[in-house]
Parts: sequence; C-alpha cells; structure tokens
Amino acid sequence: MQGFLKPYQVEQIKKKYPPGTRIQLDHMGGERDMPDGLQGVVKHIDDQGQLHMAWQNGRSLALIPNEDQFHIIQPEQKQEENLIRVLVVEPGKAPYAKQIENDYRAMQRLVDGCIEFVPLPEPDCHLYCNDEGKLDGLPGNRRMDHGDIICGTFIICADDGEGNDASLNDKQLQYYTERFQEPEQYTDEEAHHFEYEIRVMPPASNDMEDVLRMLGFLGGNDDMER
Repeated sequence: MQGFLKPYQVEQIKKKYPPGTRIQLDHMGGERDMPDGLQGVVKHIDDQGQLHMAWQNGRSLALIPNEDQFHIIQPEQKQEENLIRVLVVEPGKAPYAKQIENDYRAMQRLVDGCIEFVPLPEPDCHLYCNDEGKLDGLPGNRRMDHGDIICGTFIICADDGEGNDASLNDKQLQYYTERFQEPEQYTDEEAHHFEYEIRVMPPASNDMEDVLRMLGFLGGNDDMER
C-alpha cells in the first residue's frame, strides 16, 4: 500500500501530473479489465495523492503512486521533434525518403556500421555512410562527384546552419532523389579501390640550393652536412 503521504509529497505529485496529463498504465494488480498499455487522462489529484483518471475503456479507477506502475505519454509534437526526413540510398535500388530519429545510433543502423561524414555540393547538405564500407567489402553503391565510389547504404540529410543534422526540404529531397535515381553497378575491384594522390607543391624559389638548405642537407656555409 502507498501509506500516508505528507502534504509536500502530494504537492509534488500534483505538479508532476497536472489535469490533462496523458498516462499509460504499465501494470495494475488485481484488475482484469485494466490491461497493461491502457491509456487515460488525469482528471484531478486528491489530497491523498491519488490520480483520478478517465480511462479509454470507460473506467475511472484512480492510480496510486508507488503501488501502480504507469508513465506519462509525451505529447506527439515532442516525439516528432526528434525525427528528421532523410534520403536513403541503397546499392542497386532507387532512393527513398524516410523519417528517422535524429540520433547517430539510428544512422549507424541504416548504414550497418560506424558513420562517416561526407560533404555534398548542394548547400547545407551532407551524407553519412559506413566509414569502413570498402574494407568490409560492402557492394558499390554510387559514384560521387569527386570520383570516389561509396560502398554500402548511405543517407543524405541537411544542416540547420548551426552544425546540427536536419530534415531535407522538398527542393533538396528532389535534387538528390534525381541525382541518385538510377542504381549503378560496379565490380568489386572498382568499388573497393583505394586511390591516394600525393601532391608536391613546387618550391617558392627555383634555386635548388635553397630547397636543399631548407630540407637540412646544406649547412649555413652551403657545404653538405655529414
């Protein structure tokens, strides 16, 4: 049993569960027609701290804190605030829009591994792919504008201007849907090829002695160091 609650404890309950709060029942013992998962709305809280309810099955049984098990149902808008619209591009398939949680773990599940950030030419857009797609032998998916082939599924989302992931707007979604509309086929050799390009900047001076001195092969007197 709950026992006697002090006035300040009752006030805490009233603040936590104001009238109109949506509740989901997790378990109420001894009541057959009060199944787990039943939802209702708080009507008022009495001086003993019991929540008087209007249940969706028509019952009005009160909830007793610390005896009955229940939780608050967050408003729908708050649940949707953490969702973003992305474009999912899978190997061998046409891209499609999807609502996902704005969370790196949800993105990891889609790409089947740790995610890698890749900037895109369309303003305020970027993609996430599996950062070891080539090493893990994932199938070649699409070729990027810079020539590299992304292996495995990737997702495209927008930036909110503050460095946070955001939903694609209609224009961005259409642009990348058309850009990656046609599936592309690649051999394993093509898809998993790593290409490293080393660029050597020309020296500022054409004087070879200056270059050798800068590299430490010449001393201050222009003699070769031993």
